[in-house]
Amino acid sequence: MNPSDLGAAPKRLIAIQFAILASLAAFYFFYWPYRTKSPVAQAREREAKIEALFQSLVVEVGGDEVELPGTAGKVRARPQRLNRLPAVDEVVQALGLADRRTTDFRGGLHMTWTGNAHSLEAVFDRGRLYCLRLEDLRTGHGVLVFESSAAWQPF
Repeated sequence: MNPSDLGAAPKRLIAIQFAILASLAAFYFFYWPYRTKSPVAQAREREAKIEALFQSLVVEVGGDEVELPGTAGKVRARPQRLNRLPAVDEVVQALGLADRRTTDFRGGLHMTWTGNAHSLEAVFDRGRLYCLRLEDLRTGHGVLVFESSAAWQPF
């Protein structure tokens, strides 16, 4: 037996134990805080993402203002339309996994995300966005926004 082989096993065991401890430390420092985030904080974060995505995809179109019901009485708004039509993956990347996912009789995919104050439903046809539905959870009022401002529908 070679004298240099006697110290190799303990060094290897120490290296394995160190790797296990480093993995556990990384888990607790990086993954655990993300995993234990409170539902309120998650909903608040989701709400900010919903508002940012809606603002980036929707543009107001010049035209006559329409009176809409709002939290402080009647609110005036201009018709809106989608300014771009992202794919399903792009929307999921921006908002995370949907809270609800259904398909309609024509094969359209309906994905819904819920925040603190709003619910956003994105409707896709053949993987391409064609309708956004934003609803205020307190009042139940909202808007349906399509590619054309002629189909814009407040409710």
